[in-house]
Amino acid sequence: MTAPEPALGADSDPAPGPVPRDRRILRVLITSSMFSKVADWQLGIVIPLAVLAESDSVALSLVSFALRGVTYVGSPFLGSVIDRFDKRLIFVLAQLQQALCLVFLAATLSSQVSVAVLVLLSGVGGVASAITGQFVLIPKLISAPGRAVAVAKLNSAIELSKVIGLVLGGVGFTLLGPAAATLCIALLYVVAGCVAMLLPAVAASPEKINIRRDLAIGFRWVGKREILWLVVTMSMTNLAIGQLEPALITEFGDQGMNTTVISAVMAIGLLTGAGASRVAPHFLPLWTPERRILVCQLIGFAGLALIAVPILPVRVLGFMVECFAVAVSNVASITYRQETIPSDVAGRANATIRMFITGAAPLSGFLYAWASRLDGYWYWLPALGLWAAANVIWAVHVRRGTSTLGGGTPERPGTAAAGGAAVGVAEGAAEGVTEGAAEGVGTGVADGVGKGGARGDR
Repeated sequence: MTAPEPALGADSDPAPGPVPRDRRILRVLITSSMFSKVADWQLGIVIPLAVLAESDSVALSLVSFALRGVTYVGSPFLGSVIDRFDKRLIFVLAQLQQALCLVFLAATLSSQVSVAVLVLLSGVGGVASAITGQFVLIPKLISAPGRAVAVAKLNSAIELSKVIGLVLGGVGFTLLGPAAATLCIALLYVVAGCVAMLLPAVAASPEKINIRRDLAIGFRWVGKREILWLVVTMSMTNLAIGQLEPALITEFGDQGMNTTVISAVMAIGLLTGAGASRVAPHFLPLWTPERRILVCQLIGFAGLALIAVPILPVRVLGFMVECFAVAVSNVASITYRQETIPSDVAGRANATIRMFITGAAPLSGFLYAWASRLDGYWYWLPALGLWAAANVIWAVHVRRGTSTLGGGTPERPGTAAAGGAAVGVAEGAAEGVTEGAAEGVGTGVADGVGKGGARGDR
């Protein structure tokens, strides 16, 4: 593996030591990210319920919110911009862009076309925020030994923010109505942007934007054989569960369940994910990344099968199981990416990988919209079938890899890395994130497995 990137931005002032500085930066990043994610998840409950109230159509409600994720199709171009400009500035502008979209959205909720367009546009800021906040700022601003812990803390905070966002979204929708609730979400994005201004600036790259070259860099990562297996597997998984929360929220709302109760039900599952994120580095630490991915996939599939049972306590249990599996996956995924992808190309590489894996998530909304004509277990059958197929694909890959290794003796990836970076990579592989030794990454990980994360990593 190549030597770690410098922990400081080029124009940052030196600090007496990396640990206190890392803690301060991480506190700011976590605080800003929490405000942003609380807003995201309030939006995830307010928009589907607002559209459902206006149109009385479950399908239209799901499609409207799914449009927010369609912008991942253009994520390689956003990645090119992120790599060229001050990362802090990009992160701040992403929050403000979303806030502006929601101010206009609050004034036009009665128009389905306006809602669809503004939700779509807000997704641009959402994609830029996710890529910068989770994949670029930490390797740029946090010293290598602390990155694994930083990722675990950030993702745990994000999972907790989902719970807060859902609860506030349900309460706000009930007490204030959709328009006022939407304006409150816009205010949260503004606060997130203001807090992010406290981060150190990360110097812009002098390299000029070259879209063709940038796309080539990103697609070289996706084109590796091991990564291709994973991209197919996780894209199918996201197609199955990428819009699971809006699907559940809309189904419960269509059944007449109180919005506060809906928020509480969803919060129980997401709290499980928040706890799982903190323990993720210690989940099956001696297993290979490929096997960890398979275990998470199977656990998550079992959770979805329980969600299909039309008994509320069983569905809550299933959602908790599914959230646990996804949360454990995401911490490792992000950690390993940060340790294997050079920070100078992290935006482009991650954006291209996420274009496929996370880009499948909004299509899940269209799948559930189509399935809304079905009743009972049949409604969940398409998602279960897709996830089962994804598990078979990954199981075949794991079996082939085990045969190649001559028995599949458990081993930790990244053994050539030194010091704390090696430990962080090894522990961070719990979801199977080895991105592969792409050009310029080095020899510490010869043929890793690029991991985009399932539903949670979008």
